[in-house]
Amino acid sequence: MDNKTGKYFKYAIGEIVLVMIGILLALQVSNWNQNRKDRISERKLLDNIHRDFVHNKVDFDSLKAIHYRGLDGLEKLIALFPLGNDSLKYAAYYKYNLQIQGMTYDPYSSSIEAVVNSNALQLIQDEELQKYLVSWKDVFRDYKENENTYYDYLDNFLWPYYRDVFDFTLKDTAMNLASRNSIKFQNMIITRRNNIRGIIRSIEDEPMENHINEIIRLTKPTDQ
Repeated sequence: MDNKTGKYFKYAIGEIVLVMIGILLALQVSNWNQNRKDRISERKLLDNIHRDFVHNKVDFDSLKAIHYRGLDGLEKLIALFPLGNDSLKYAAYYKYNLQIQGMTYDPYSSSIEAVVNSNALQLIQDEELQKYLVSWKDVFRDYKENENTYYDYLDNFLWPYYRDVFDFTLKDTAMNLASRNSIKFQNMIITRRNNIRGIIRSIEDEPMENHINEIIRLTKPTDQ
């Protein structure tokens, strides 16, 4: 009886061990499968963000070129003041004025917002990338403040002034000549120059360009 009891006890212990091993293996397989699914989901998120920020970099590079060219045009235009009746100065004025163009920066942000505003951020294993994604909104907002200042000035002051004092049919040349030689006009152009300098300071001093480059680097597929 003692031998039989010992055998039954060993058998029960063995059954328990086998059950525990089976449970552990099942958990390990389940965890492995879940991790595999998480990595697939993470890669999809990173691909979307990478694609968006490659586009964002192209637009940002265009933005820089436009504003640098615009600032150069405004500096040269201001150097011509006062224009007076000098035909050569007016020829240069029209030339430099063509350099001054506008472009607002509206980057793709939906992929980041979808990640940051949901539990999907937890899928991203790279903590450095997480920091860049979370802080992107604030970095972009800081840049946008200077851009909004520039375009608000154009919409609320400079363009209304043009509409009030310029003859767009170009028939009243005396009126247009007087308008461009007024101190108010010159000061408004100088203010425009100062505002575009603010945009360029944001481009050069704020970390937005670094954010764009780092997000592209950290989301780049490993096979590239």
